[in-house]
Amino acid sequence: MRKIFKLFTAALAITLSAALLSSCGPRPATTFVVLDEALDAEQYGIGFRIGDIALGLEVQRIMDEMIQDGKAAEISNKWFGEDILLKNQDFYKETAAPEGDGSLEAIKTKGELILGLDDSFPPMGFRDENNNIVGFDIDLAREVASRMGVKLTLQPINWDSKELELSAGRIDCIWNGMTITDERVANMFFAKAYIANRQIVIVPENSNIKTIANLEGKKVGLQKGSSSLEALNKNPVAALVGSLTELDDNVTVFLELKAGRIDAFVVDEVAGRYIISNN
Repeated sequence: MRKIFKLFTAALAITLSAALLSSCGPRPATTFVVLDEALDAEQYGIGFRIGDIALGLEVQRIMDEMIQDGKAAEISNKWFGEDILLKNQDFYKETAAPEGDGSLEAIKTKGELILGLDDSFPPMGFRDENNNIVGFDIDLAREVASRMGVKLTLQPINWDSKELELSAGRIDCIWNGMTITDERVANMFFAKAYIANRQIVIVPENSNIKTIANLEGKKVGLQKGSSSLEALNKNPVAALVGSLTELDDNVTVFLELKAGRIDAFVVDEVAGRYIISNN
């Protein structure tokens, strides 16, 4: 009888534990995969105020110089293990600054280039274990500022308010894995694109989401104010998702995915792959 009682007690404990676990919500995921199918292809650029053409062209001239002398490839290999920079790109707009454009001279007189960024966007710009802002774009910008003869100041901003920060003059450029879109080209000055990117979907490895179409009825998360939302909205599945969660940065969205509170994470490929590889 005692043995039967012990077996009954053990079974009851297992049942109660299972019930408690199921009542605690979704179980956190530990490994993640990228769907083979991407939402959109795009390119990154450095955004300047619409009238700061002289400044934008000088930054581009130095970037082209760094591509030619191998410094840009050295930085790219440090962060990606290969040279991913675009070469021989066409200019989006002007190739020469108009008369009276004093934007470059203003930066040189000030002795400072203020770079606006989302400091939670690895590997482009993010905080390391010592709370220092580091990243691929940061290394590129430091080299550009050094060759320009000015100090680089990093200014974290709310990504959803980036255009306002730029137009208000609180920052001199936005250099942080920013996708070039028609709307942004109309409101900022871009010289050339420097990296190709895609919008991808990340899910837990054991997820039943295997294609973009499988997002129907699912909880999807992405960064507020990012091009991920635009890429999702271009796809017919956008009208079919169960819910959409927009948060301030991609790392926070990933944590929601990891905790099981969303089913899928739409994100820039360069950032998404870096995040899940470091998990």
